Amino acid sequence: MRGIFILLASLVSLPTMANITSFSESEVALMHTVFSQHQSDFTRHSTQARLNENQYLLAQAHKHQPQLLIRQADVGYATVFHTRRYVLSLLKNHFSDIHLPSAPKIDWSLYTKTALLAALPPYPNDNQYSPMQLTQLESINLAPLTGMPFTLAELMLEQSMQNRYKLHQGDYALFKKLIGDIRQYHHLVTSLATHLTHSGIALKHLNLIASGELLRSPMLNYFGVQSHMHGERSPYVEALKRKITHSDITAFYVKNKADFKHKSRVTASGVLFSTSQAATTFKQLAQATSIKNALKQYALKSIFADTQGKVTRKQNSQWAHQVVFSLKESLLAGPIRSPDGKWLVAQTHHIKFDYHAIDSETVRYQATLALIEDLAQQTYRQNKQAWLNTHKLSL
Repeated sequence: MRGIFILLASLVSLPTMANITSFSESEVALMHTVFSQHQSDFTRHSTQARLNENQYLLAQAHKHQPQLLIRQADVGYATVFHTRRYVLSLLKNHFSDIHLPSAPKIDWSLYTKTALLAALPPYPNDNQYSPMQLTQLESINLAPLTGMPFTLAELMLEQSMQNRYKLHQGDYALFKKLIGDIRQYHHLVTSLATHLTHSGIALKHLNLIASGELLRSPMLNYFGVQSHMHGERSPYVEALKRKITHSDITAFYVKNKADFKHKSRVTASGVLFSTSQAATTFKQLAQATSIKNALKQYALKSIFADTQGKVTRKQNSQWAHQVVFSLKESLLAGPIRSPDGKWLVAQTHHIKFDYHAIDSETVRYQATLALIEDLAQQTYRQNKQAWLNTHKLSL
């Protein structure tokens, strides 16, 4: 638990019901420039709306997904690690024309590879340090290297599982890079302090903006308004699913019946040849006359003759049946190599369409997915707007 507290202490103060941030014109302009790089028609109004929406999403993360404030994946980097990198990128790009003094060189003799290995406890195979191990890590002060308050516990808890393992194996080059990045960040924010103030940009606001952007996607996924929901769904979305009734599915089917139209049967002819050349010669004759005439001249029998040329959806498990079932009407296709090395020439003469039954699994599944997505979007819009109205923010 102490490790969690360490990370939380490193995070910026995220918005709660009683703490809403009003971003300055300069901060909005900065982010407008950033967003416009990815979407040229992104307006200033859209920028303000996105920043406000992100505050809503952060508040909901506090309430529903607090683990995201620490890290988005157990094996990934901590959220504070990504936040610092995001802010560093913002500052570098925005103040690129300002000449800053070089960061002081780090005296690596203050903390050698030997010291690092001596300070690190045995690698935790479950990716979790014990309270005693955390206490040991917290006692190692890295401030002389980073230039800012920072402990070995914070460094290790920020890392991905892969980086943490490498550090335990004595990867001192990785250690120096990580420390160098933190030193660069501290040097930059310290050197730009006056410029930030004069520009009307607050570092804590940039941290808040970065956190909002980083948590935006996972929170939109949580509410079911961003990703396709064919895979795993959040408990929130599963709760929405339970609200969908048989009557809802029936109404959806009636309104969208055309979406449930499908091929039920085709009438086709086809021949399998042992060589591509034989199949090509047959096809050329069929093109010049008809496949029926070609079959007659070659004294061949269509592979679908036993069912009078009819192929139903239930027969669609066989390769040749799958091919003719996928063809457009009247299209003469081939030669097509079969899985067992033969060559197919085929033509679908007629296609019969039908509708999935209202009580079929296909209707239930597809209608439920569509209804969940609609309900998720509607619920999200309503809840977001109510929250924004409460805090006198706009979209």
